[in-house]
Amino acid sequence: MKLRRYAAGLVLVVAGILAVPSSAQAAGSPAGGAQMWLRADVGVQVNATNVTTWYDQSGNARNGTMTTPSRQPTLVQGALNGQPVIHFNGAQSLNLLTPVNPYTFSVFIVGRNQKSSGFSMILGPSGNFPNNQIRWENSSQALFVGTANNFPVVTSTIGNTMVFHELSARYDGSTMWVYRDGNLVSAHSFSTSGGWTLASIGSWYSSQFMIGDLAEVIVYPTALSDADRTATDSYLRSKYALP
Repeated sequence: MKLRRYAAGLVLVVAGILAVPSSAQAAGSPAGGAQMWLRADVGVQVNATNVTTWYDQSGNARNGTMTTPSRQPTLVQGALNGQPVIHFNGAQSLNLLTPVNPYTFSVFIVGRNQKSSGFSMILGPSGNFPNNQIRWENSSQALFVGTANNFPVVTSTIGNTMVFHELSARYDGSTMWVYRDGNLVSAHSFSTSGGWTLASIGSWYSSQFMIGDLAEVIVYPTALSDADRTATDSYLRSKYALP
């Protein structure tokens, strides 16, 4: 165990896993019961700055991994309100060997798109898993899609995706609500016949990739109550000084 000094301050390194002091304690906590919780400030295993494993903080071992060095994203310290982010530059991704697969869900993402044209994958499919995904469609829209469970293509205009923001969505089995920085931007009515399976961070079948940054990703297997959604939203917006 040793300390390394980065721009954001002293960082504890245990077996190559960065545990970065966080302002999250002062910002409250997200709702409990997450199916996956990835934080760039805790549980990131690196080789130099290359991310080899992003450890799930929910306790469910939905860890993102990549063994090929050229395909590994990078950890960038102090990029957002003094917090680190994980940067994907258009050819990197992390595989979820145990995908998330909620039938109803709430998902929260803090990050930014940096792809000037075309879509930028946030969470998507890999291997033999179905084509389910969430992505920045362009500089002003997010897109949600699934082809194996009657989940339709849903596009929502959320505002400028090229700056850091919180993108969240909540689906209760009949309606999906989409939020930007805690504010409702659209609602979509549909029903599905299966779970929403997400098996990759930053890529679509290792073919289409993200250019951008992720600071935190939380996925719940339920449509959170208004109180729990607000608490999680407040935690993220306070921690990252979002609008």
